[in-house]
Amino acid sequence: MASDGSSKKLRVVLIPFFATSHIGPFTDFAVRLAAAWPDAVEATLAVTPANVPVVRSLLERHGPAGAGSVAIATYPFPAVDGLPAGVENLSKAAPGDAWRINAVADDEALMRPAQESLVRELRPDVIVTDAHFFWNAGLADELGVPCVQFYAIGAFSTIAMAHLVGAVKEGAKENANSGPSAYFGVVVNTFLDLEAEYCEMYTRDKHAKRAYFVGPVSPAPPPLPASGESPCLDWLSSKPSRSVVYLCFGSLTHVSDTQLDELALGL
Repeated sequence: MASDGSSKKLRVVLIPFFATSHIGPFTDFAVRLAAAWPDAVEATLAVTPANVPVVRSLLERHGPAGAGSVAIATYPFPAVDGLPAGVENLSKAAPGDAWRINAVADDEALMRPAQESLVRELRPDVIVTDAHFFWNAGLADELGVPCVQFYAIGAFSTIAMAHLVGAVKEGAKENANSGPSAYFGVVVNTFLDLEAEYCEMYTRDKHAKRAYFVGPVSPAPPPLPASGESPCLDWLSSKPSRSVVYLCFGSLTHVSDTQLDELALGL
């Protein structure tokens, strides 16, 4: 069900997980695809209704390159016990409800029908899916099109997670479509000069059939402020080289004051 010969553009459908930290890189990647080949690529982001404003806000960051370059298509978010209506993003969920979004994202019985219906309607030539939605590899196979898995994080992180025993046991899926061999390849938000050793591990250790390192996909940052305009940068500049430890848990981790105190003492 790929697009027929009457269309000159390659139809790419991108399906991100329900978190702004995933939707952001997916949106940035879609813009880059459409901007690089405006006459050859038609990029569409498939999200749930409550995440449409998130995508639109992210597109605005790209200025003219983002305006009108990427289409948005929606599929329904399922009703979930204990989750308020309209909460379809980890960034909007209460700390105690985040697990509900993760659980529904991994539930093929709940998520696949809506996603599959939209994908069949869009008739893509390529599916770019988040790792959560493992069933899209099988769907792409049915449609006769390639399915590429997109990782919003870098090469080291994705390889390391595959070797964490607890994470593997908790997140392992028995479905044959969940393995890396089920996908045409992976796209990783990193670049060779940053993680050369780990990028090489992707193909050497068969973490994927093919690996494409396309990062950073985010738009260029604004110019650095002049001295005296940024207390944070001024403080960093006052420290000796290689003397500052940067600790980041991402945008979804909730750290209590007690935990923060213990971390500070440990460092």
